[in-house]
Amino acid sequence: MKKNILSIVSPLLLLTQALAAQDKHLTDTTRQLGEIQIVGSRSANRTRLNSPVPVDIIDIKSLQEAAPQTSITQLLQYISPSFHSVNGSNAGDAGSALSLAQLKGLGVDQLLVLVNGKRRHKSSNVNWGGLGNGATGYDLNSIPTGAIERIEILRDGAAAQYGSDAIAGVINIVLKKQASNVLVSSTGSVRRRGDGATTRSNLNYGVKIGNRGGFLNATAEFATQAIALPPGRDDAGLYNGPIYGGGANTRGYDNIYTKDMDDAILKSRGIDRHYFDQRGGGSNKAKDALLFFNTAIPVSDHAEVYAFGGISHRNSQFTAVYRLPGWTERNNTTLYPDGFLPAMDNSITDKSIAIGLKTHTHNWNIDLSNVYGKNDFGNVISNSLNASMGVKSPTTFDAGKYNASQNTASLDISRYFNTVLQGLNVAVGGQYRTETYQIIAGEEASYSKADLRPVYDIDTSVNSVPYLTDGGLIALNGLSPGSQIHAGFRPSNEVNVSRAIVAGYIDLELNLTRQWLLSGALRAENFSDFGNVTTGKIATRYSFAPWLSIRGSANSGFRAPDLAQFYYTETSTSFQQGRAVDQVTASNKNAATRALGIPSLTPERSTGYTAGITSQPIPNIELSIDGYAIDIKNRVGNTGNFSATDTNLPADVRALLLQTGTTQAKFFYNAFSTRTRGIEFTGSYKIPFQRNNLQLLAGGNFVKNEVTSVNTPKGLEQYKYVIFSEAEKARVTTNIPQTKITLQAILNTPRFTFLLRTLYFGSVTTASAQNANFPRPDYYFQELKPIWVTDVSAGYRLSKAIQVTVGVNNVFNVLGDYTAAAISGLRNPGIVGIQNGSAGIQPFARLYAKF
Repeated sequence: MKKNILSIVSPLLLLTQALAAQDKHLTDTTRQLGEIQIVGSRSANRTRLNSPVPVDIIDIKSLQEAAPQTSITQLLQYISPSFHSVNGSNAGDAGSALSLAQLKGLGVDQLLVLVNGKRRHKSSNVNWGGLGNGATGYDLNSIPTGAIERIEILRDGAAAQYGSDAIAGVINIVLKKQASNVLVSSTGSVRRRGDGATTRSNLNYGVKIGNRGGFLNATAEFATQAIALPPGRDDAGLYNGPIYGGGANTRGYDNIYTKDMDDAILKSRGIDRHYFDQRGGGSNKAKDALLFFNTAIPVSDHAEVYAFGGISHRNSQFTAVYRLPGWTERNNTTLYPDGFLPAMDNSITDKSIAIGLKTHTHNWNIDLSNVYGKNDFGNVISNSLNASMGVKSPTTFDAGKYNASQNTASLDISRYFNTVLQGLNVAVGGQYRTETYQIIAGEEASYSKADLRPVYDIDTSVNSVPYLTDGGLIALNGLSPGSQIHAGFRPSNEVNVSRAIVAGYIDLELNLTRQWLLSGALRAENFSDFGNVTTGKIATRYSFAPWLSIRGSANSGFRAPDLAQFYYTETSTSFQQGRAVDQVTASNKNAATRALGIPSLTPERSTGYTAGITSQPIPNIELSIDGYAIDIKNRVGNTGNFSATDTNLPADVRALLLQTGTTQAKFFYNAFSTRTRGIEFTGSYKIPFQRNNLQLLAGGNFVKNEVTSVNTPKGLEQYKYVIFSEAEKARVTTNIPQTKITLQAILNTPRFTFLLRTLYFGSVTTASAQNANFPRPDYYFQELKPIWVTDVSAGYRLSKAIQVTVGVNNVFNVLGDYTAAAISGLRNPGIVGIQNGSAGIQPFARLYAKF
């Protein structure tokens, strides 16, 4: 890996030297690289050029004008080397409504998101598969793109500065403050087969308040996503096995039931095999409506009141694997003669409000604020049935709801002492945070197993009088319970829990000399359910000359398991070798969890280190390269699947499987520890000439995540391959590209804007479960080759106010590898798509106006 990195960095350094020799008189025409940053430092005059830790500052405006992507997660995916996100349908079920984010390949819950420097709340959804198996993450796309001025990414652990979760880094979203224009943008795109059409339109309006610099900035945004077909060949995912009978979902055709029989039935129905295609090719059918604002009003010469926040609503529909008419345990041919394609309709409402007061008195800056956020998630299952209810089954189900909220009250005080050596910045503060989590049960038909009947044993008293005793329950017909695709929450799953966190911190930055900066932070927190924890951070930077500086940091981190990871229980269907398997995920508080011997969740703890160099040999060039190392102990994840066929399972676990009608069970647990090692480089060069300018950007991230230990509970040693499965190991080590390189050029002229960009996504390896065999389940491993994805666009300014842009995302239609035949089952192989979530070539058109 080091050899590969040097082969890339060395030409960049040689290019820098050559450019510096050719032109020593270039002037800085942009403040993008040197502007004031908010994240990573509480010093009022800190910029990314003199920061002791790596911080990326991403200008959203230029990307909104020229890039094919429109959502926050996709904009960052194609510009930030350490950032990774793919479209949510890779996560399945409710998680498909979200596009979660991660840094350096670490967990989606090991990242902290701020808005205007204030802590933001997470989504209430627990995700399965995809990037966050058994984790909650941030729904960045609930913030309108049109409301964002820039995004700052702190690529360094910062739990001591900002609190729990900031193990992998911090993303700070800075909202627009402009108060003089109306900005309008509308983008539309469509995929190769005419499917998957997307639109995103936003209106941003700013107005001045008073004559002291007050402002109000508001943004309205609306987005749509149409049904997407599976990417790749037109017959990708086409089902080739039995449809109407002959052991559909259990075996292929045989001498008794042949393909000719199915073809004859299909012809009589007036349909073909494409009728049973899966829908969704990397994105759900969805509609988004968002409204956000940002305001500040001075109330005196030394004080201002500020507020920001908004509300967003998303309707998202995920469609699962088609339930074939011959799947007798899952379909009722009276209700669905040709089977059915079940859909999960998620209704997501996200709201937040921040209110604060900033004052300046006697050289002290005081910031008093309160931030509240809540995420509501509703689940309605449509075009489905509860097979165990027979013909009495509804076809639409309210499967229940869940929500999570966070309220954070903060007091931050800082002062800069210019007489202490070369300057000392002192920041202290306190915080009181409350978190809640609630699950609301669905209707009975969404979770019931209607064929369960009580069993009675006959016993006799001491006087030989016979009587009946409770013998438990038995399933009479073995038909699948609950709404297909996702069973509803039971009354026994309902929870309404909360916890409180009190924190205090001190953050110091001292300029020992003009060249040497030293900073440190210490944070103490008390969790109502975990007790006390202390985290620390120290960082330094030394500048030898403008063309060379070195920097480094060390930090400790802490992440408390989310309330959802303690209390969430769900029943859903997964597919192993093409066969549907019902699974239950038991909460960490469930009696079955304790009976099995899995202990209560404990916090994750981390230590992290960074070291790097930065260089600005001439005003228009900046280069940086940083190495990082992060060790995380006792990470929370999901176990593999315990099978109902295992007679050694405790009675409480068997009862859980019987009650829910499932055949496999999994649990939340602090199952493993990891080690992350990586190097990231960035480079930027802006070339002005006459009335034009050319901006070149380059970046790369080379990371290796490995599992260092597995925590097998005492007494469950024989289940070590189930406690930490191969699928979970692949998810945290090889399921995302360990190498990512971004190269981008934007040329601006008085009339035209041109973008050319290409990204390299390294190889990944997947692990697909084939069964739940004991003691070691079988998995199929598939390595996906690296891919290059290229975007182009051209914009033309019709006037000073209006610009039109056309272009293509993935212009060469690079898709990646198809699933291996060994795991595609009775369907044609389809595109895996987990490297970049690509759906193939996608042209777009955009109208941008400024009045």
